[in-house]
Amino acid sequence: MTKRALLILNPAARNAPPIEKLQDAIDGLDGWEVALEQTNGPGHATALAAGAAKGELDVVIACGGDGTVNEVVNGLAGSRTALAVVRGGTANVWAKEARLPKDASAAIRLVAEGEERVVDLGRANERYFLLMAGVGLDAAIVRDVSPTWKRRIGAAAYLLHGISVARRYQDVEAELLPGLSGNLCWLLVANVRNYAGLVELALHAQVDDGKLDVCLLRKGGLRRLAWLAPWVVLRRHDRRAHVEYRQQESLDVATPGLPVQLDGEYAGETPMRFEVAPGALRVIVPRGQRRPIF
Repeated sequence: MTKRALLILNPAARNAPPIEKLQDAIDGLDGWEVALEQTNGPGHATALAAGAAKGELDVVIACGGDGTVNEVVNGLAGSRTALAVVRGGTANVWAKEARLPKDASAAIRLVAEGEERVVDLGRANERYFLLMAGVGLDAAIVRDVSPTWKRRIGAAAYLLHGISVARRYQDVEAELLPGLSGNLCWLLVANVRNYAGLVELALHAQVDDGKLDVCLLRKGGLRRLAWLAPWVVLRRHDRRAHVEYRQQESLDVATPGLPVQLDGEYAGETPMRFEVAPGALRVIVPRGQRRPIF
């Protein structure tokens, strides 16, 4: 029986593979009928993925950055249509965590050769996230970073802008339920371990454990962040002063007006409820590999 898939390409994504290479790769999938659609603006990938799920396609292949993957996830959550990913953006965190091939053709072949796994999603109010949510410092950086510089220099744009934001960003008294109220500079609610494709901040996160990993930095400032950096490299930052780390199924940020990012895209302000959606997504990954996030 012929299987069906849809490849959703964000043509504006930094480092997106040439469309000709993608077309050649999907044409070479024996036993598969694969269509290719290009997005034309925000929200389009979600609509395309939701249509594919409604049509009971077997797989949707997302080609773009973490923002594109997030949009596709929001169209697939709760369905039987699986997600496959081809790298094509700035950080590509899911591709790194799942150890997906860097070559686009090899990543597409996983549709036929890989294995299907069931993973959790996070949910922030009504929107899902595959990777993580950030409240406070990093969301302020994401909100204000220049799209032009992001396209030109990629992740370096966040670093350069982040230094500027960190100098002036003030921690606030925040109400976090249950049991984390107090000062908040940066709150990370994570489903995976890797952050921005660079470091592991959620040290114990797994995508199929029915929990979210919560890492709270209570005090900020450039000096404190610089002091904390070596501990991050040593994977011992969860034991430092002004850092709290725990695993839980849900968390409410009741304090209004704090910026929020989901999977690297600005997503509005608190108040917001974060909770796990167990087993909400099917994903395609390389067969037989061991990965810490599973």
